[in-house]
Amino acid sequence: MVQRIYVGNLDPRCSKEELTDECGRYGRLVDVWVARNPPGFAFVTFEDVRDAEDCLHALNGNMLGGTRVKIEMARNQGGRMAGPQGGGMRSPPRGR
Repeated sequence: MVQRIYVGNLDPRCSKEELTDECGRYGRLVDVWVARNPPGFAFVTFEDVRDAEDCLHALNGNMLGGTRVKIEMARNQGGRMAGPQGGGMRSPPRGR
């Protein structure tokens, strides 16, 4: 099951390739997206939730690209976990 992590406080000079190399040490990646406008955060999607958890525990609070990053499991706007297990898509409202 795929799992996406949020990487915050990311150095604006950190490249997608650098983030891919660092996070790829913990498992197979599906996607890496680095924000550029505004910079300072990214989302990394892993094939397996356990690999995402390993990455979170290993890199959270560590230096990456010149700053200490904050890593957490990504959440949808409603606060639920992002990805298939979090019900990222809402079903249409039921008529009463």
